[in-house]
Amino acid sequence: MEAEQTTLLVIALGAFAVPLLSGRIGVPAAVGEIAFGLLVGPYVLGAVQETDFFSFLAEFGFAFLMFLAGLELDFANLERRGGRALWLSVTVASLAVGFAFLAASFMGWDPFFGIVLGAMSIGILIVALREAGAARSDFGQTVILVGSAGEFLTIVIFTLYGIVTRYGVGLPVLLACLNLAAVFVVAWVVLRTLRLLVWWFPSQFSRLVEVQDPSEIGIRAGLALMIAFFAVSELLGMEPILGAFIAGALFSFVFREKGILETKLAGLGHGFFIPVFFIHVGVSFDLGTLGNPQILSLLGQVLALSLLVKLLASVPLLAMGFPVRQIGGAALLLSAPLTILVAIAALGLELGVLDELESATVILTAAISALVFPTAFRRVVGETLKPRDPAAAEDLPAAENS
Repeated sequence: MEAEQTTLLVIALGAFAVPLLSGRIGVPAAVGEIAFGLLVGPYVLGAVQETDFFSFLAEFGFAFLMFLAGLELDFANLERRGGRALWLSVTVASLAVGFAFLAASFMGWDPFFGIVLGAMSIGILIVALREAGAARSDFGQTVILVGSAGEFLTIVIFTLYGIVTRYGVGLPVLLACLNLAAVFVVAWVVLRTLRLLVWWFPSQFSRLVEVQDPSEIGIRAGLALMIAFFAVSELLGMEPILGAFIAGALFSFVFREKGILETKLAGLGHGFFIPVFFIHVGVSFDLGTLGNPQILSLLGQVLALSLLVKLLASVPLLAMGFPVRQIGGAALLLSAPLTILVAIAALGLELGVLDELESATVILTAAISALVFPTAFRRVVGETLKPRDPAAAEDLPAAENS
């Protein structure tokens, strides 16, 4: 019990203090939290142990992270941009995934590395675009759509990969795919029901997005939906994080004007639960792998190939009139999926398709790409990112602070 109390105290202090220090030295909070986990973990200070409660908090933080990833999908922006922008975004995201699996095959790696190389997320991407003052430009909105499509594809693909890895090919995998389809059917039913309820009882549902609500019904509704889909996915033998992601996407689709509710949910997640997940990643990181000379070679190859496949996939953006430098900038931002890569590393280790060295490489790739690529993006695009369509979007997905 004493070890559990000490562990909880240390991670609570870390969750509070690390973002303050990370902000001062200019690194993403998630990178700082992983580093903090390394520091207090068994290989350095030994102040934290992997207790059951710590593992539970980390798993809940992982689910919350995926829920917020789904919540970031901006369906209002998607409808504003129209069908052409949607298909272009899906095309770029699909090409990135296709090129990623080809690259993994060419290198002789496990196909799981195709997911690693093709992974996309919009958290770091939105932050970088906002800092460059281009989040509302044509270019910024297009890259956000590509990142959103890529994030969805990444979640679905590693869920399917998990099914094949666990059940093999044959009748079991067919049944597992039916279970996956059942998750989406449940999501569709819930979506239709929620939209009807919002239509019939608009005043009651408006309470979910009120700024002042003593009962915080909106947060309760979001968490209830997340936990429900997490449980449904678990019961059907799917990756629970898929359910959490779908719950966030459903919430975002039904409540287009999330307003302060999205900020509250992000504050709850990034305020404690998600930092605990990243600290747990650091605590469980095997520092011994850094002494292996193979890790630097593998790390360089993964970073280079991840950027290359995004660059090749971004070529269709030339059809929209974006200059080559902006295409390069888009590839850099799409190659910095910090949180998704950490999640992929955890899943790969759990499935047994990544060993300790490979998992450590993916985590290091996530941290280095989040530090280097956004900085390179600002240098590559320079002054080319001037908003050409300031009215393109009034609301953007809430960017994660990690």
